[in-house]
This record gives sequence, structure tokens and C-alpha cells, in this order.
Amino acid sequence: MTIARSRRFYLLKRLAAKAEGQLSLASFWQARQEEEPGWLLSSSFPSRLALEKTGYTTMEDVAGADQTELRRAGLSSLDADAVILAVGPLF
Repeated sequence: MTIARSRRFYLLKRLAAKAEGQLSLASFWQARQEEEPGWLLSSSFPSRLALEKTGYTTMEDVAGADQTELRRAGLSSLDADAVILAVGPLF
């Protein structure tokens, strides 16, 4: 797992707060995440809908994610590998 951009940092803080049941804090981090600019995931991006449901909405959110993190987000191993491959050459 790599944190290369502030948007991703806020996403990871958001997910951690949500996992701990701190919904107000998660909302705070979500607002910070959404304030940051980013390239939206294209409609053809692998597992886009599943990623968006978990909070990964831009390339900056996904860049640096490893298979373990993506599996926690609900993706299969194959889908996680496809996401990593799709991001790899771009970021």
C-alpha cells in the first residue's frame, strides 16, 4: 500500500474511521477527500462500480493500492490484479 497523493491519504483515513465505527470522523475524511481534484475512473475501468461503492472514485484513490487492500474493498484476486494493472502504467 502506497500513499502518493493527499486524496488517497484521506480515503485511507476515511476507510479506517468507518471500520472503527467512527462515522462522523469518516464523513470528515470523505469531505476532505472529495475536496481534492482527481481523474474520475472511466466507465471501462476494471471493477469501477465495486470500487466506487467503497469510496475509490478517482485514479488518485486507486494508485498505490495493493491486492490486500483491494480485496478488503470487496474485489476478487483477479479483479484486484486487473485494477493494479490498469493503474500501473498511468501513475
